[in-house]
Amino acid sequence: MNAITSRRQFLRQSFKYGTAAAAGAAVAATGLQAIAPHKLFAATAQPHAWPWPYAKLDPEFCRKLGHDSYWSGKGCSYAGFHPIITALRAEVGEPYYSLPTELMIYGHGGGVGWGMLCGALNGAAAAISLVCDKKTADMLVNELFAWYSDTMLPTDLSNQYAVEKLYGINKCDQIIPPCKSGSPLCHVSSTNWCMKTGEQITCTDRKERCARLTGDSVAYAIQILNDNYDKKFKPLYAQSSVATSCNSCHGENGENVNVLSKMNCVQCHGDPHQGK
Repeated sequence: MNAITSRRQFLRQSFKYGTAAAAGAAVAATGLQAIAPHKLFAATAQPHAWPWPYAKLDPEFCRKLGHDSYWSGKGCSYAGFHPIITALRAEVGEPYYSLPTELMIYGHGGGVGWGMLCGALNGAAAAISLVCDKKTADMLVNELFAWYSDTMLPTDLSNQYAVEKLYGINKCDQIIPPCKSGSPLCHVSSTNWCMKTGEQITCTDRKERCARLTGDSVAYAIQILNDNYDKKFKPLYAQSSVATSCNSCHGENGENVNVLSKMNCVQCHGDPHQGK
């Protein structure tokens, strides 16, 4: 597919999703106007049963929208959530029109800059948990976190879109050096990249890296959601051998039960047994 065709497809889908969102907003506004002001809060709307309905989505459209949403000023967690909900508004309709995607804004920078769970993962995982029961969501989110920890991000495809100027927002058309975080934590992911490249955390390239890996995370979340919908999901990633080794002693079935984590402990803490 050439760049012109791809851009036209992206614009067509943008129009489709944008039109659906606008229609939903109009319906919601009309409904509120029909209710007498003094009865607005007395009205009892029936909540939609969880999990909410899912329809197969286009991961590549949402990869691009995830990248562009990062630059909206609402942050990476919003950008991890917004594309999936926007696409579901177009494919399913309600109850997705009634859900403001801004609810995930808090997750930027690992939680208002605290460097905890990567916001892209936070947003995408929230969407997974919205459309899957707990057992399924645990399985898919576990896969998403393990994939993120073990993948060189941004991906080659995400970089290629930037070089070919296929994003709606093109801040940089250069390849951003990829880096494997080894962890789902924002702080670890971003700092590892800065140490590898020699760049500062405030630089535009670091932000563009986050925009691209946000799109990558959204696309992978949709890929595994689609596979689960087709009943063909198979996990490809697992916790590291280091974490497995640590948990054999310090996990719930070990002798010294004081750790609750699937992350690579040694990556940040070193080997506490070295020299013993």
